[in-house]
Amino acid sequence: MPDLEYIFHPKSIAIVGASRDPSSYATNFFLKPLIQFGYEGKTYPVNPKVREILGVKAYPSILDVPGPVEYVICCIRAELTPQLMRECVTKGVKVVQLFTSGFSETGEKEGVRLEREITEIARQGGMRVIGPNCLGIYCPSSRISFDASFPKESGSVGFLCQSGGNSIELVQLGDARGIRFSKVVSFGNACDLNEADFLEYFAHDPQTKVIVGYLEGTKEGKRFAKALREAARAKPVIMLKGGVSGAGTEAVASHTGALAGNNAVWDSLFRHLGVIQVYDLE
Repeated sequence: MPDLEYIFHPKSIAIVGASRDPSSYATNFFLKPLIQFGYEGKTYPVNPKVREILGVKAYPSILDVPGPVEYVICCIRAELTPQLMRECVTKGVKVVQLFTSGFSETGEKEGVRLEREITEIARQGGMRVIGPNCLGIYCPSSRISFDASFPKESGSVGFLCQSGGNSIELVQLGDARGIRFSKVVSFGNACDLNEADFLEYFAHDPQTKVIVGYLEGTKEGKRFAKALREAARAKPVIMLKGGVSGAGTEAVASHTGALAGNNAVWDSLFRHLGVIQVYDLE
């Protein structure tokens, strides 16, 4: 089992790029839910232009935060992320989640290069990365969410999802039906932590009784198949595979840069391992 508990239960979170702007994604997706959920750890908005956001003291940079920072949510422009990653390594940050997009999912050389650069900085610094191009963690027991309207009660369903939009929609669909989640992770481009890591984690997580996944592709086919086999032996596993049509395959590539793969291979894999395959979020 990968030691990922610290990702779902951080003692301090910094939101880099949080703003007083009412339309700020950083504030509305991340800072506001932490406040409204009653997150008990330390919360640090980071913005050099303001002193406080929503009543919470803000800091000019991650290096100016007085205490330790375990988890960083990055909401700044892609070209600024390498410097932030270096600062996070210096600060001793354990994991960086990048809401920021503009990396390999664009298909452009500069985006691909930037993603490789931030991944290498993290690896050399012993730091893990969720994303980029993702919403990160919803963990009711830790009072962490990327949507202030999500249920505050924990449940038994663990959800790994490459799509931020689908992660929101499935939680909302579940909420309407009385389903509650142990943990949800939206992991986007998966430059570091990927579907195999989270499958391995959920397979052993005592809070999670059912594993649900939305996948657009995989970067480590053999490892993913092994993780899926072990997970399906331990618990019911339900999978929705994106990109099942020609147009869908192109959409997947432009969304997270994933290679969707041959649908017959995916269908055969799910059937062979006893995975329950579904074809829409409903």
